[in-house]
Amino acid sequence: MLKSIPTVQLYGEEVWQQTPDYLHCEPLITRSREHRFQIRPHRHPGITQVFHLRRGQGEAKIDGRRLEVKAPSLILISPMSVHDFAWSADVSGTVVSVATARLERARRSQDTPVPLSHTSLVRLKQQDRELDLLFEMLLEEYRRPPDSARDGALQAFVNLLTVRVERLEQEQIEEQRLGGGERQHRGQLHLKRFLDEVNRDYVQQRTVESYAEELGITAPYLNQLCRELTGRNALQIIHERLIIEARRSLIYTALRVSEIAYELGFSDPAYFTRFFRRHTGHSPREFRQLKAQDRTSSVS
Repeated sequence: MLKSIPTVQLYGEEVWQQTPDYLHCEPLITRSREHRFQIRPHRHPGITQVFHLRRGQGEAKIDGRRLEVKAPSLILISPMSVHDFAWSADVSGTVVSVATARLERARRSQDTPVPLSHTSLVRLKQQDRELDLLFEMLLEEYRRPPDSARDGALQAFVNLLTVRVERLEQEQIEEQRLGGGERQHRGQLHLKRFLDEVNRDYVQQRTVESYAEELGITAPYLNQLCRELTGRNALQIIHERLIIEARRSLIYTALRVSEIAYELGFSDPAYFTRFFRRHTGHSPREFRQLKAQDRTSSVS
């Protein structure tokens, strides 16, 4: 089933020029109107998307989880999450698509796990003028002709965006707790701790049971939380983190595939190759060649 779902850089486009610094920003209405407000199931490798909905509403389906979305709100789509949308004709907002590498830079500047590395819906109580302005300034800078200062400015906006969005997520979790949703609040905290642990220990390839034991919950309950809050089970999240790191090593290092396999905790490079192909559709060598071609074409 997953093999039939398009894996694209941007929905509706066949052009593929993703680079380590990839960033794309556009009004939400642009692509929505072009496709009659119906965005069919697809996924993006190595790209996180942030949807800022300022006006209108829609229905989203993310990794099998159906969500009713109303403005104002934020939607985070993690890499390789299968998603589709049906928007109202009056929809307005901004879509930011950013490579994992840029988010990794934001992580280094904040000394935190990879930011925005999960799927989430943040429902805003009211229009947030500061957030609106941040997206407006990011879009304006993105549209500027390239110059020596543009990339640094864009990275600064990405850093600000990650901080702002994560604070809004934390505020929502706290409001759920104070509003009586104690069980949901505990679930959010368990999930956050799990994601932090996966970011820290993915090389150890720990079992779902070992993560659950550390959190003080059962493995079935951890899987239930992951499915309810992200649309993916715990093992899928662990594997996704391994794939993110594998992709990064294939793009940014000259390590042999076998060396990358051992660094990621695989005892058998052949099994690593099968694992990587199953999740990306390419062998590690094919993936590295494709990315090298992308970089060459983007320079020429």
